[in-house]
Amino acid sequence: MAETAAADVAVVRVVDAHDDAVGVVDAHDDAVGESLGDRIRRLRLARGLTQQQVVGSRYTRAYLGAVESGARMPGPEALAHFADRLGLAVDDLRHGRPANAAAQLAAELAAARRDLSAGRLDAAERALTGIRRRAERYRLPELAGWAGYQLAEARLHRGRTEDATARYDELAGDLPDDCPALRAAVLARQAYCLLVAGDAPRAVAILEGGLRALRTTPPVDADAELRLTNALMYTFLELSWRERARRLEREVTPLLTRATNREWVAQFHAVAGQLRRDGELDEADRHLREAVRRYAELGLTREIGLCHWARGYVLLRAGRPGEAATQLRRARETLGDVGAVLDHAGATLELAEARRREGALDEAAELAEEAAGAAAASDHREIMAEADRVRGLVQAAQGDGEQARRLLLRAVDRYERAGLMGDVVITCRHLAELLLARGERDEAAAVLRRGLRAAERLS
Repeated sequence: MAETAAADVAVVRVVDAHDDAVGVVDAHDDAVGESLGDRIRRLRLARGLTQQQVVGSRYTRAYLGAVESGARMPGPEALAHFADRLGLAVDDLRHGRPANAAAQLAAELAAARRDLSAGRLDAAERALTGIRRRAERYRLPELAGWAGYQLAEARLHRGRTEDATARYDELAGDLPDDCPALRAAVLARQAYCLLVAGDAPRAVAILEGGLRALRTTPPVDADAELRLTNALMYTFLELSWRERARRLEREVTPLLTRATNREWVAQFHAVAGQLRRDGELDEADRHLREAVRRYAELGLTREIGLCHWARGYVLLRAGRPGEAATQLRRARETLGDVGAVLDHAGATLELAEARRREGALDEAAELAEEAAGAAAASDHREIMAEADRVRGLVQAAQGDGEQARRLLLRAVDRYERAGLMGDVVITCRHLAELLLARGERDEAAAVLRRGLRAAERLS
């Protein structure tokens, strides 16, 4: 939708004696206040063309004079003829677009995307606001939609999840037709925001529903399918549904040769790397190196930091906390430098767990406390639960059983409300071990039963 006052645009319907159809065009261009006739005249003179050269043998000079003066409006055929003679696409002439406006805006959008990833958030937001305004002005709805999407990404980057969620929801209700990749990107982010807010089941439902809808309306856009599948793989990983995620990975791998969005291909490799177990570290490295290579080519700094986090995540679960800590420190530094609030908190918490396993309890507690504060400010339910678990385990190792019990129980409650049953099982096991060590056998048995119920829901 163009950003203009209603009085600035007059829609005129006329019958062109020279055309078979009725033409409907804007009498004034909302971008510069220039009428269509004025624009045709300006462009004709700028190209050194006479009226006769523009009309050729098809129309009369008098007809073009009437168009240029605003006395007549050209129908679709006449407008297409004039655009061709002036060397423009018909929509460029109709909407007053500069030459190559779409390509120029797309290039600016890519530059703003790099600024966003590098943490130059104010500059990125200023650029994106201008891109969206001009794209709307020039009737380029898909580019305007992408600019709006990146503005929502900037809010998420800052840790303003509520604001970002509202922007994604607004975009979802006003997406242009025939933009499946943009629709998939917005849907994936809506699901992620639900995951952050502690509603994993709804996040899964949205992504699975989006994939079904996409696949039942051929031809299926490869980029859109890849983006939604990446998001669903990641969500399954968060839910500890590793085998389901691996099945999705196998399904989507053939798309990689057809996908054109290089960032989403890199994203696939980043998620696939995290799906590898301790016996597949070489394969995990292969995927993550490929993701880093592709992100580096695109100039995306934050995403490279996420790959270091992913590498640390894999190493930690392979029982190699020292190596994991090295990767996680790099991730924490990069994500902190670019101001990615939630990502920095997540990497910080993963580092806290690595240091706990290495026996550096004070450092682990300090890191977990820092992550918990950032998570609480952004209402990130999973990180808040994980921070409780790490701090509870630190307290248990330091001999404060009562505080450990309180923190671990709160972690179980938070994980359960978020639908993260795999983490409920793990935390119940830790809590039961603590209770048994304290001689509280009945309480430990109750916690283990709770963990078993969560395991049943997990399967």
